[in-house]
Amino acid sequence: MCLAIMACILIGDSLKDRINRAFIWVLLSNVVLMLSDALAFYSIGRAGAHFFVLSFIGNFFTFQFSYVIIMCFSNYINVYLASKIQIKRIAVHMVYGVCGLAIVLTFFSLLNNMYFIIDENNVYHRQGMYWLSQVLGMIGLALNSIEIIRFRKSLNRMETFALASYIVLPIIAVVIQVSVYGYVSVYIASTLTILFIYIGMQAQFQKTLKENELQLTQSRIAIMLSQIQPHFLYNALAVISRLCDKDPAQAKKATIEFSAYLRGNMDSLEETKPISFEKELKHIEGFINLEKAMYGDALNVIYDIKTKDFFLPALTAQSIVENAIKHGIGKREGGGTVKICTSETDGEFLVTVSDDGVGFEYEKAAHNGRLCIGINNVRQRLSGQCGGALEIKSENGTGTVVTISIPKS
Repeated sequence: MCLAIMACILIGDSLKDRINRAFIWVLLSNVVLMLSDALAFYSIGRAGAHFFVLSFIGNFFTFQFSYVIIMCFSNYINVYLASKIQIKRIAVHMVYGVCGLAIVLTFFSLLNNMYFIIDENNVYHRQGMYWLSQVLGMIGLALNSIEIIRFRKSLNRMETFALASYIVLPIIAVVIQVSVYGYVSVYIASTLTILFIYIGMQAQFQKTLKENELQLTQSRIAIMLSQIQPHFLYNALAVISRLCDKDPAQAKKATIEFSAYLRGNMDSLEETKPISFEKELKHIEGFINLEKAMYGDALNVIYDIKTKDFFLPALTAQSIVENAIKHGIGKREGGGTVKICTSETDGEFLVTVSDDGVGFEYEKAAHNGRLCIGINNVRQRLSGQCGGALEIKSENGTGTVVTISIPKS
């Protein structure tokens, strides 16, 4: 399990992160610890000098890496907390000191057999000072637990549970192991807690990934809106400019309407979050008033609004209406009609903009990449901001129907 988790971290190119590097050392020390114990277990009761050596080496390294893993975990806690708050390494140095002393005493036990002996049958036996080896390890765990308790407010519930499990479960396992001779539970405890920590790391990673995706989406939306704003203003001013030659009085009226429109709704041009459809409808009505000033009776608009109680990205429906007028009705001799409808189903809100203009071969235009930037802009903002979708149906000579769907969820 530990090797599999190590492989996941290495394959994921996560070693650039200090937290993951620190966790790799915890995993590696746990692997060496269990391999050492497996070597000692394999050599039990097997005759021969080489099995004696293997048993001795296995048990010796089992003691040593019991402390090494505590040191590595102390470093991991410090690095993890340092990613959230400013923290000193005093507690880490204290754990290093206690575990360093324990490692030195393990070397002394080779001379006086105070922790364990290997008998002539290559069987391991605890000795009178075995309790000291466990107490020193528990002191290291206790120092780590104090560090977690001190800075628990900087951790969420999952993080606290994962880190605390590496303290609580091994201590329980050590108590059982000291009390019941021959029953080894500390490795099960350490491996389970490593799994808890890894699950917590993945949960945090997914949370960070979602936050980064949201930031990226908001950045893209900001870029899209920066493209929309001058485009909308340019079109409105172009209408007024043409009216100045055609109908100065109407141009004056359109200028006043445009000024009032900007004063009341300019803030929505800067919206990066969905706005109410009622607010979007005011944009549409303001834009249509400006267009009517240009097209006159050649432009007929029908409103069939059955619901307004939903949200959508700013200037999405308005962009569709603009396309219907400019590229549908505007290119048809004698003008035509644009119909704006809203409705709802059990799962979504629908905005439908239809026109009886010149139409176009949608499949061919989509295949050739000829769909205008505005349509793609609207589709991306609908998807990115509210999980919405855009559907277009059009044929040459029959007009176009565009449907915006907004999930209620």
